[in-house]
Amino acid sequence: MSTRKTNVELKSDREVIITRVFAAPARLVWEAMSKPEYVRRWYGLKILDCAVCEIDHRVGGRWRFVLRAPDGSEHAFSGEYREIVASKRVVYTENYEPLGPGHEIVVTATFEERDGHTRLTSYLLYKSQARSRRPPAVRDGDGRQRVSRPSRRTAGHPHLKRQWPKQLGRGKLRTRKRPIAHGRAELLR
Repeated sequence: MSTRKTNVELKSDREVIITRVFAAPARLVWEAMSKPEYVRRWYGLKILDCAVCEIDHRVGGRWRFVLRAPDGSEHAFSGEYREIVASKRVVYTENYEPLGPGHEIVVTATFEERDGHTRLTSYLLYKSQARSRRPPAVRDGDGRQRVSRPSRRTAGHPHLKRQWPKQLGRGKLRTRKRPIAHGRAELLR
């Protein structure tokens, strides 16, 4: 698997699998996903700022991210950690707060390291087909999307300043358009 592509697969009406390989050890990828100072650099759509990034990274601990749009509107996501095995696996809930309770998805993320690269697999389980709101990338063909490197012309744009931590290489963070209730960022090289 290439370190430059994110694969999105619709496994069923309730299950989405997102896979990405990073040219970095699992320890660094884990830190980038579990420490607020790193998460705020990459989480959310490129036109939004991560105004709030709170993480209590322990079983039973809560997390909350608030994304602020240029017009001042805010989009809050939150959840609770259910299982944590450092640099290996994390299971947590995720909810778009305006929908209220009962709309959570369960995310199981695994980190597999091999030869200095880490494969991050995020398995998303929705409560029902109606809640899954299929990501646009999954609507065509075989349910997979290959995403290419962001244009270098956009490098100076103020909303594209979020960087994946330098220890993880040259990759930049970007998201693709999908229903806001989904709330998952894609990491691109």
